[in-house]
Amino acid sequence: MATADDLKFQEFDDAANLLTANPDATTVSIGESGGQHGHRMEDEEEDSDKTELLAGQKKSAPFWTFDYYQTFFDVDTYQVLDRIKGSVLPIPGRNFVRLYIRSNPDLYGPFWICATLVFTIAISGNLSNFLMHLGQPQYHYVPEFRKVSIAATAIYAYVWLVPLALWGFLTWRQSKVMSMVSYSFLEIVCVYGYSLFIYIPAAVLWIIPPEALRWVIMAFAMCLSGTVLMLTFWPAVREDNRRIAVTTMVTIMLLHALLAVGFKVYFFDPPEKDHATHKEATLNATKGTAQAQ
Repeated sequence: MATADDLKFQEFDDAANLLTANPDATTVSIGESGGQHGHRMEDEEEDSDKTELLAGQKKSAPFWTFDYYQTFFDVDTYQVLDRIKGSVLPIPGRNFVRLYIRSNPDLYGPFWICATLVFTIAISGNLSNFLMHLGQPQYHYVPEFRKVSIAATAIYAYVWLVPLALWGFLTWRQSKVMSMVSYSFLEIVCVYGYSLFIYIPAAVLWIIPPEALRWVIMAFAMCLSGTVLMLTFWPAVREDNRRIAVTTMVTIMLLHALLAVGFKVYFFDPPEKDHATHKEATLNATKGTAQAQ
């Protein structure tokens, strides 16, 4: 029968002998491995930091790629709502560009505001025309779908062409007066796009028949949005020649007033009323001629 001494594992004795011969071996090995492991972790962290920095310094995409234009729509809902609120509540002394736009100018808000305004004006104009002639048996209502294309042409041309002309003029004047405040083309488009938001509820209210009320609503919306433009662009021209500065601001307001009056006159004072009267007179004349024969 085997004794307890025979069942001993000799490896344990060898290990004990090694520890006895060099008691610091394990400690040293652990310290050295820990140090090497720590150096590897630091190197990995440095590589990770360098990768993140390089990722943050990406080159801008070429203008013919989708990624280039995607940056113009990089805006969240809260920013859009905040800019809409700023466009309908102008406060003297607060510049719309510096306060809302400069950190991240976008085309998302202006694009959808213009698209909504196009359909709102076209639908409201047709509905107003229908209510205006409601109860007249001689009038046959026909929806005017061409108003959508006319509204789209007028609104998008205003939002793009007027800022383009204004940006070119301000850039030219800035080359002569270096102290002038400078705005980019995208910032100017952004201001004009958001300034049109007030016309969306105004177009809905224009359905109400009283003509005097329509003109009051139009004047209120025009003054409110025009104030946003005045407060935004006056700092850009006030250092210029006094006559040029005043002429620029008057031109901005005249173009804005022309757009507002055009909305009211064309879409809510439709020429179809005169057309219906002319059609009725022609029909009566044709009947009279037939009876005479």
